[in-house]
Amino acid sequence: AATTEIHGIGLPDPVAAGRRDAALRQAGHKFSDKKPVGCKYPEVIADAKLLGWVNSYSKKHGLDPRLVYALIEQESRFNACAVSPKGAQGLMQIMPDTQKLLGLTEPINPERNIAAGTQYLRAMLDKFQTEVMALAAYNAGPGAVAKHGGVPPYEETKDYVLKVVDRYFMLRLRYPDEGIGVIHQKLVAGDAGPAKTEKP
Repeated sequence: AATTEIHGIGLPDPVAAGRRDAALRQAGHKFSDKKPVGCKYPEVIADAKLLGWVNSYSKKHGLDPRLVYALIEQESRFNACAVSPKGAQGLMQIMPDTQKLLGLTEPINPERNIAAGTQYLRAMLDKFQTEVMALAAYNAGPGAVAKHGGVPPYEETKDYVLKVVDRYFMLRLRYPDEGIGVIHQKLVAGDAGPAKTEKP
């Protein structure tokens, strides 16, 4: 259907499994023993290269690095080996069908995952014009956003969009001039870092 095409390429629905993951996390579900993960990773990232890729690929595709940072934080908590129950993989939780469309053959490779994920997010922004709609499409699929003429009425998607947008705008307000590397260092040091639980 035309509503699921970008530049003539048919896109799958959904893209990321963040909506299901968010609901399960909210219910207290732990994924650590469920994921078929093949490598270990630290609790908090300390990889300057990874942050450099967030910065460089965001700028390459005309994205605010703080938006991409907030998205990755919500999707995978910077876990390069993350695999969702639906099969979304890597830092930006890209589904296998979308990986094929983007030419992503190594989804667990951090740089390639970020390169593909930022390219896809840029496509969603080009299609839907606003960050809110682009994030909804990233989460629920462009077809769902086109069908509903806005954020789909899925609780998981609404929750996902609100969390990423809230985090993004907090980063913009609190750190208007800092680079993503400095921002990350401050967050890790406890400066308005992500909550450890989903409970208020």
